Amino acid sequence: MAMKSSLAAAVLLSTLTGVSLLATACSSSNDDAPVAPSPVAPQDVEAGVDAGPDAASPAPLSWTACPLHSEGDGPAAECATVKTPLDAKKPDGPTIDVFVKRFKPAGGKSLRQMWMLQGGPGASGYVFETMAEQIATKFPDIDFYMPDHRGTGRSTRLGCPAQEAASSEQGIDISDAEWPACLADVKAKDGDRLAAFNTTNAANDLGLLIERAKQPNQPVFVYGVSYGTYLAHRYLQLFPKQASGVVFDSFVPPGTSLARQDQDANEAAQDFFAVCGKDAFCMGKLGADPWAKAEALLAKLKTGHCPDIAVPEIPTHVLLRRAFGQFLMDHALRVYIPAVVYRADRCAPQDVTALKVLVGKLSERQPPGEFAKQWGWVLSNNIALSELWEDPSPTPADLAAIREASVVSRDVTIGLEIQIGKWPTYPKDEYTGLWATSDTPVLFLQGGLDPATLLRKAQVAKDHFNKPHQTFVEIPTASHTVIVSSTTTENRSCGTKIMMSFFDNPVTTPDTSCLAAVVPPDFKGQTAISQALLGTSDAWE
Repeated sequence: MAMKSSLAAAVLLSTLTGVSLLATACSSSNDDAPVAPSPVAPQDVEAGVDAGPDAASPAPLSWTACPLHSEGDGPAAECATVKTPLDAKKPDGPTIDVFVKRFKPAGGKSLRQMWMLQGGPGASGYVFETMAEQIATKFPDIDFYMPDHRGTGRSTRLGCPAQEAASSEQGIDISDAEWPACLADVKAKDGDRLAAFNTTNAANDLGLLIERAKQPNQPVFVYGVSYGTYLAHRYLQLFPKQASGVVFDSFVPPGTSLARQDQDANEAAQDFFAVCGKDAFCMGKLGADPWAKAEALLAKLKTGHCPDIAVPEIPTHVLLRRAFGQFLMDHALRVYIPAVVYRADRCAPQDVTALKVLVGKLSERQPPGEFAKQWGWVLSNNIALSELWEDPSPTPADLAAIREASVVSRDVTIGLEIQIGKWPTYPKDEYTGLWATSDTPVLFLQGGLDPATLLRKAQVAKDHFNKPHQTFVEIPTASHTVIVSSTTTENRSCGTKIMMSFFDNPVTTPDTSCLAAVVPPDFKGQTAISQALLGTSDAWE
């Protein structure tokens, strides 16, 4: 799961690797980075499910030419905007617009469909534009479908134009001071329909789109990452027979609480530092207990240690804590966390010089990119506080205490705690907290070092998806979004290879032979990234 962070580390990571940290799926540098209650929509999808006038034979989607990349470049793609029911229980009632983009690689044979569901909640399908292009270089026979979740992107996006204007206090970001006016505007414009922007209705949108896009003899696969897995799971509750297979990458189980995101990140960080402690190079720098070293550093920073790297806008320990939380999400940047701990603890002149470069990059603001423009903060808060939260809710003081006790935290809860008791939450429906019952083949890809969806929390899925052709695969050193954090010695994505073997034949055991070739974290770092982060080719010295 990924939520708003006020830290400019998101911008930094985007600059360095082409990935936004607000996303839960990111572009890859790898060669092939590829008994529920009565449903809201009919389960017998072969009979057709659609918002159109002829439910038995839904009209095919009407496509228009568009570029693959939202910025206006890239290969040719197709776009469609479809009317779907605002409320799935009222198919003849008010409608909203739902946008989907389709990319059919040149020369491909369209052997299968892959529907890609983004995370957040709050993200559109934007990040998948680059990911689909990259996967297609090795797997051109897939037709990629990238819908925008209702309330985001081009799917009746919910927003606050005044508070998200470029001239506002934080530009497209909504500041704490701006949220009361934003919320008042949301209530005035969308109060009567806000509850309809929930996961169940979004899952119904997906089922309707798939039914209209289905082609004879073309299997349909649904891929979700992070909150996208939560949405894909809800889809299975509504449409347990429609898809040929479903892939859950970085799984969010029913009953998940985003109130625990910062706590989870710190737990995952301990596991990551344990890997450092078993690595000869990293242990040689930080000693036999690297986690203790990191904890000691944060305590020292709170008392004014290494004052020359401080900036006036934010305490150094908070700045680094948030940077560590963001870096841990990325398999290339996470290896720099121990190096920064080492340098900040030693705080020699050469360390100060390097850390000032890092702190400067973390502190600067840059113009928002397309990802941020399509993100839906209103949708994000609406779902998070309504069905991904705890009851009773922790207090803001409780959440602040969790963050302050952490060495590593994305400080996700800061953006949520100010809405506790204020946001007009919708009631949990008959699907929330329950598990889907489906014979559909499923594949779980779960990273052992994922700070946003912890392995130990995701493993409960094994007890609920234990039918034939339902497989749970752990990649021990992968981070969030397995298909882009499981690089092998051949510079290919193990997660993608496993997924593609599942697509080839979902009723056989996926090929996991690549697991033995997954590259472990290289704590020495990469010269180009070290130079960009710290202004030196050596991350440590």
